[in-house]
Amino acid sequence: MTPGDFSDPTTPPEKPTARGLVAGTLLLSGVLLGGLIGGVIGALVGALGPLLAVGLFFGFAAGTVAVIVRFRDL
Repeated sequence: MTPGDFSDPTTPPEKPTARGLVAGTLLLSGVLLGGLIGGVIGALVGALGPLLAVGLFFGFAAGTVAVIVRFRDL
């Protein structure tokens, strides 16, 4: 290696340490939003319990997809 050779491999930049916290918050927000939407629709049509459960399920699925899309390497 010559003194002017700068082709040394560099270390990749460090990832932020709060990525897990952000991923958990994103997942939780999806669950809460799905539950809110399902609960409101369920209250309007008179089927609060079943539609709340459906909203929580779809909120969890949407939150999981959001985490996968945002943090593919986590």
